[in-house]
Amino acid sequence: MDDKTIEELKKQHLDNYLNSLKDCILNNTNVLIDEDIMSLIRKPPLDSMDLIKSKFIDLAKKNNIILNTDDLDKLMDLYRNNLIKECDELKKIRNKELNNILDKADIKDSNIFKLNKKDFLVINREIKKRLKDNMNDCFNKYIISRLDNIYSEDVDDKIKDKISVDISKYYKNTYQKQLLDNFDIKILVKDTTLINTIKEHSERYLFTLNNSRLFNC
Repeated sequence: MDDKTIEELKKQHLDNYLNSLKDCILNNTNVLIDEDIMSLIRKPPLDSMDLIKSKFIDLAKKNNIILNTDDLDKLMDLYRNNLIKECDELKKIRNKELNNILDKADIKDSNIFKLNKKDFLVINREIKKRLKDNMNDCFNKYIISRLDNIYSEDVDDKIKDKISVDISKYYKNTYQKQLLDNFDIKILVKDTTLINTIKEHSERYLFTLNNSRLFNC
């Protein structure tokens, strides 16, 4: 086999390696957002697990009023469905930024690509901020601004205002904090998984490059 053919095979091997890394980044990001993050946002299987709805009902009891739970469910669905749509942007950000790191590494020949925990710091900070902003926007737009729809009877404006303030405090100080803490855990797991997956692909690439008879004729 002549040198030109060997070089072409090496280039093909490198291209396959880089494409495999891009697939790893894409798949890892998709699972992180579509499964892990969405599991925190989607409607829980039991009403008792719906912490926002439960808080509304608790506030209604404390203020001696009755809520229209069907309309409350509709607001919750609006909130969740629109927040889920906004999360598509998180996928784009993470995938793009990780691919930028890969492209800048300019991998050639026997060099291999390596991701470190510090590579995720700026990316994770950005998507966490986006998620928090999206949560607040959707909560205000699809729940707080439509609270009049959930009351089954005439309710004094002072009570409405109090419930609005109390549910907002709960959302931002308790619910959102818990969700973002869970976000931190899930993203740490996925970051570690991606680091290890890329390491495995890199080792496989390097082993084949150094030991295949095709490249060492």
